[in-house]
Amino acid sequence: MPLLAPQHKLVLRHLLSRGGTALPSELSTATGLETEDVLNALDHLHRTDLAVPMPHTPGLGEGRWSLTSHGRQVGPSLAKGEPNSRTEDDSGDPAEGWGFPWRPVKKEAPVYARTLPRPTRENRKAVRRPLFPLQVPQQPPSRRRWGLLAAASLVTLTGIVLMLITIRQVSIEIGGIEDGVALQPTSIEGTQISFTVAGANARSAQLLLDDFPVSGVQRYGNRIVWVVPPLTEGDHSLELVVERRLYGQVSRSIDFNVDGTPPVIGLPEVLEPVPMDEPVTIAGTSEPGATLVVGGVPIETRDGSFILELDEPPAGPVSILAIDRAGNTSTFNMIVPIAYPRTQGVHVSAAAWAHQGLKSSVLDLIRAGKVTAVEISLKNESGVVGYDSDVALAIETGAANNLFNLRAAIEELHALDVRVIGRIVAFRDPILAKHAWAKGDQDWVIQTSDGRPLSKYGGFTNFQNPGVQKYNLDIAREAAEAGIDDVLWDYMRRPEGRLDGMYIPGVGLDDPSPIIVDFLRQSQSILRDFGVFQGVSVFGISATRGEFIAQDVAGMAQYVDYVSPMVYPSHW
Repeated sequence: MPLLAPQHKLVLRHLLSRGGTALPSELSTATGLETEDVLNALDHLHRTDLAVPMPHTPGLGEGRWSLTSHGRQVGPSLAKGEPNSRTEDDSGDPAEGWGFPWRPVKKEAPVYARTLPRPTRENRKAVRRPLFPLQVPQQPPSRRRWGLLAAASLVTLTGIVLMLITIRQVSIEIGGIEDGVALQPTSIEGTQISFTVAGANARSAQLLLDDFPVSGVQRYGNRIVWVVPPLTEGDHSLELVVERRLYGQVSRSIDFNVDGTPPVIGLPEVLEPVPMDEPVTIAGTSEPGATLVVGGVPIETRDGSFILELDEPPAGPVSILAIDRAGNTSTFNMIVPIAYPRTQGVHVSAAAWAHQGLKSSVLDLIRAGKVTAVEISLKNESGVVGYDSDVALAIETGAANNLFNLRAAIEELHALDVRVIGRIVAFRDPILAKHAWAKGDQDWVIQTSDGRPLSKYGGFTNFQNPGVQKYNLDIAREAAEAGIDDVLWDYMRRPEGRLDGMYIPGVGLDDPSPIIVDFLRQSQSILRDFGVFQGVSVFGISATRGEFIAQDVAGMAQYVDYVSPMVYPSHW
């Protein structure tokens, strides 16, 4: 801890009382000390790291002094004691007040020095250390020297001003487009791109597209606007070059891409057949940077390649959407076909299976190894449901005949390692058509152009009607729950003939084939949950004249596991 003289303590005490900061003149007034003594005390406090002069501009008055953090910490303990103004007798022992526990012994001066005057404070001249030491020239500068100094100062000042003007920050803000963006040609055409210049003269600015000047630039003060004309596809660079106020240039550029080409998805339209109950791995490619959405779910792509892993083959086509950086899209419908077992079957009506003799002949074929599948009619062309159905509408209409037990028949054939195919005649249904017409549900029935039930086939139900669709789907679901292996749809069509010669409620003269396709989509979604194959029988003429019976074979094939053509020699 430093040693302080009384006047140092006095100055320190008054600094503390003024919050740690004061002017030397204020301390002189408060302590009664001379200004020089106060400055000496402050200088001592400065050298002992108790106080420091605060920054100020020379020539603009005296500077303030402030206690250091160390001074604020130890100052109170160092400044203890009664305040002491200027002492009456300054000739006391110089060791007094410095904390010494002893006093030096006064001795007589040597003989050779007794005649010399004894130094006292009055006749000693204090040596003052200047606060800001300056080197004062021995002689004032000459007039020529003053001129050189003035010229040098002027040149220096001019250089500083020029340097500040030259290096003054120039900013260019760009609006209307983002750097690195990709846009379609129709999206960027007509876009207003603006440049706001600060710190430079915008009138000298030049706009370059791919290093070539552009026309049509509009200037509004420090703002420059350019309306984008039609551009070619590819990468482009737009740069604004501005002249600085004195010399040099500053520029700001952005890069963008014009892309109007949809991304390409690298996948086969039809994959190799896979088992129905096994996982599927699909690998493909797409445009790098494109977003890929499969079945509504985004998937990760790496450098344009992707891998799609599915727990099982999907029912129906898988929709794949690719979106590139510019917003161009491509849609791809991928079909994962099911590996269908090799089959050689025989068709059996419900009545034949219920007949012991006919049934025995079928079993003989099975035991002889000539048959691997049996197709049994669940609902035939007459609308008869031949098995013991619990479908409410089949019972209500009287269609359920209960000729055989479906679950028992399936178990018997499975025990012989034979697959069971359930045939359902869908929309040719005289029983349902007559029942619905009698109840007043005329929209369940396809009619003649004058509003009578169509007599062809004894009655044809309206495939557009939700009630008709549900009835057939309920029969298919019941068969799947019983353990059937396949459902083969028949009469999955409209009656042949001109559309303007019949009336299909809710359809009119529009092409009804999409309704047939959508029904197969619904049924496949149900049957796939049970692991049941779905097939469809198609009329032979659908190969070239499908619109005459509303059979779009290509559309239907997306939602079935196999197609069974019915080729009649009389049709060719």
